[in-house]
Order: sequence, then C-alpha cells, then structure tokens
Amino acid sequence: MIMSIRKVRTGVYDINIPMGSRGYRFRKRVKARSDIEALAFETKYRRELGREDLSAYNISFVAEKYIVWMDMHQAAKTAREKKRMLFASILPYFGALMPDRITPQIVDAYKQKRLGDGRKIYRQVNLELLCLQAMLKWGFGRGLCNEPSMKLSPLPYKKKLPDIPDPDTIYRIIEHASGPFHRSLFIALYHAGLRSQEARSLKWSDINFESGYLRVNGKGDKERIIPLSSMLLESLLIYQESSSSSLFVWDNIGSFKTAWKATLKRAGVKGVTPHMLRHAFASHGLEGGTDLKSVQDMLGHASISTTQIYLHTTFKKHSQQIRSVFG
Repeated sequence: MIMSIRKVRTGVYDINIPMGSRGYRFRKRVKARSDIEALAFETKYRRELGREDLSAYNISFVAEKYIVWMDMHQAAKTAREKKRMLFASILPYFGALMPDRITPQIVDAYKQKRLGDGRKIYRQVNLELLCLQAMLKWGFGRGLCNEPSMKLSPLPYKKKLPDIPDPDTIYRIIEHASGPFHRSLFIALYHAGLRSQEARSLKWSDINFESGYLRVNGKGDKERIIPLSSMLLESLLIYQESSSSSLFVWDNIGSFKTAWKATLKRAGVKGVTPHMLRHAFASHGLEGGTDLKSVQDMLGHASISTTQIYLHTTFKKHSQQIRSVFG
C-alpha cells in the first residue's frame, strides 16, 4: 500500500496523513473490505483535509482528455477499441483514483476481479493494463499526473502460434477465385502480407507498376513499401483492365467474406481465414531465406519480437532437413 495506509489485519487499516512540516499527522483507523476500499477512505480524508497534493486530476478526468487526443491522433479502430476497454472495465474500477495512487496491490486486485469465476481472459486484461499505462504516460507528458506511471506487470500469457496453411493449399484457393477482382485480392494478401483493412484502403496511386512496389498505410498510420512479386504484378494489371474504380483498387470489397467462403467451398478447403495468408507470407518468406528484419519491415511490426513468432516454422523445416541428412 501507499505510505499513508497500513494494513493492521484483515479488514482493518490505519490511515496516517502528514499535515505539514511540523510533524503533525492525521491518524484514523478504519474498517475496509479491501485495499482499494481503504484507499477510497484515505482519498476522502485527504479531500476533507485539503491534502490532495499528489495529483490535481483523477483518472476519469485524464481519460476525458485522452479520448479527445486519441480521436485526433490514433487510427479509428485503435481508438474505438481503447474506448471500449476504458468504459467497460478500466474507468469503473480506477476512475475515481488519482493517477499517482495506483499501487501494485490495487492492480493485483483488479486482475483478480477481472479473472473472477475462472474466466480465461489473460490477454484481454493485459491489453487493458497496457491501455491504462499508455493513458497515464500520456497524462504525465501533459502535466495531468505528477509522477510517471509505474510499469504495470502483465499476467502470464503465451500467445498461440498462428496456423500456417501450406503453399499448395493457398494456391488452390487462389485458383478457385471467381474472377480477376478476387484473384488479385487473394494474391495480395499472400504475396504482400496485407491485412484486410489495408487491402480495403489501398489505392491505385499506391501501386507503382513501373518500379514494382506498392505503398501500404498500416496500423498507427505507418507507411511501408512492399515489392511486387511477378504473380501479383500480373494479376493487378489484368484486374486493372476490367476495374471501374479510379481510386480504390478493390472498391467493392464489402462482399469479401461471402466471396472467401464460396471460394473455399469450390477449392475443397476448410479452416483457412484471410488473415492466415498474412501469416503465411511471413512464415514462407522466412523459410525461403528472407531475413527477419526484412519480414518485420514488410509486415509493419513495431517490434521484432512480434515477427519472431514465425520462426517456429523455419525451425521445423530445418529440423526436417537435419533428419533427412543425418537421421
């Protein structure tokens, strides 16, 4: 707990608030069911005594300003997801607290509450803590918090390794596409590692046919350059001849899910999602000898640790090669 609160025994806390340089202190023993309830008492007494000197604003106030900033500076999808976490979970629990008053014990109590009834939502809770930490760091940078936010320890969580379809399966899907529109789209997901949203926003002006590359505006409004394979270049040129759109490449991508399911059925393939083609772009690229940093750049990953999850497929291939040579 913070220095002005001391747990005496279960359900009983001492509150000890310094009142000035002469050593006078306000002391009060209270009954509270948890650390956070004891902190609520301490905050109440500080307010009554005029000793709210750790921070001028509570977390709800910081959140109001942060939301306005997010709407202007972050991708719409990112801002929408952060607002969902703030209103659903973070603010109901932390909102009345001063940013400076969050302790490891309070964070642990939050984790326990969110994981109640045996819910396995470790990754979701970690994302909520990252959102809270990012908001407090932002608030400190703008003078809304007197102290930089403490590092919030995440719950132990191991990200599941992505499923990677083999090249034969992917090309069977591509060959059963209904026409140039979907064929070029499916090839772009695989040969350029595009996210579905990136494909939706790709413009003809983003494609340099002469130099053989496309420019992608990815997460966080980060731009990256991806070389065009000969197959992708050819499919885009063929599709361009029949396209009626002069702005977006795939202007009617709203039918994407329906077309994908129909294509899988024609190809006799099950369990493959469009995003798996992006995973395959990374994994097959590494297997083919592309270096990890290049794959990171082409995927648009902020951290190389995110790209490293694809190394397991390369290891698997190398293991097979070792066994075939040495047994």
